[in-house]
Amino acid sequence: MSRPARLSLPLVGMFALLAAAFAGCARLPDPAVRRQAALALAARGGLAPLPPAHARLPVLALGRDGPGEDLTVYIEGDGLAFLNRTTPSPDPTPLSPLALKLALADPAPKLAYLGRPCQYAAPLPAACRPDLWTAARFGVEDLAALDLALDAAKEALGARRLHLVGYSGGGGMAVLLAARRDDVVDLVTVAGNLDTRAFVAWHKVTPMTGSANPMDAAAAVSRLPQVHVSGGADRICPPFLAEAFLAKEGTPSRASRLVLPGVTHYHGYETAWPTVLGRIRQRLRLAAATGHAGVAPSGEDGVASASKME
Repeated sequence: MSRPARLSLPLVGMFALLAAAFAGCARLPDPAVRRQAALALAARGGLAPLPPAHARLPVLALGRDGPGEDLTVYIEGDGLAFLNRTTPSPDPTPLSPLALKLALADPAPKLAYLGRPCQYAAPLPAACRPDLWTAARFGVEDLAALDLALDAAKEALGARRLHLVGYSGGGGMAVLLAARRDDVVDLVTVAGNLDTRAFVAWHKVTPMTGSANPMDAAAAVSRLPQVHVSGGADRICPPFLAEAFLAKEGTPSRASRLVLPGVTHYHGYETAWPTVLGRIRQRLRLAAATGHAGVAPSGEDGVASASKME
């Protein structure tokens, strides 16, 4: 892969293109409106606010309590990181919280949803600086806040083991969190930014200074059963990011990847998720039982075809 171009433009956020489209034709919804919409959506799906963690950065935590000691946690994407290619957003609250929508389609009895630090927190406290959702979005402050939020969610819901699911930048965060914790049972990323160096090279933007690179944690999480899901039509976090991450983990591996034809970074996951979840969990169970992914080698390298989606 070619070396990242050194441009004067800051890094494009995961939702930058979507935000630009909104900004070009209408005023963006106020962050408080976005928060209320997310809370209303969560409430309709049975998720209620959890006690906040005692972290320097605010993290919205929603959850439902059910039987068992296993907690499935969905981690949100980068949200509205940029207003356009050059302007960081003053508030990173998502316009459309896809990780929350996926969580609401998950029947896991004990489940939590975590926004990223400083999302849903308007008016933002002084500790919330734009670099925390742009160049340092995978930095030590954000990681520490999410780490504490996981601890608080476990305590509130009486859990002992974690199943992490991260969307987009939340996928990268899920990898970094799993690498530093000993209570994570398995890991799923969805359209994950799993290699910041490759990501900035692909988009020809400046590096994410102040951020850890999930790719550098590949060896640390190789012990875990994991599935990395990509959209076949995703141009924001293309499937090659997950492919490279699996290659870094080496073989034999407890990880596999799944590419969904026609799915983009923003569209297609909601419809596919109820069906895809069954396949993901089957793979995770097999990897936990056998010590390897159990996906037969093929010319497609495990890529799902349209017929396999039925």
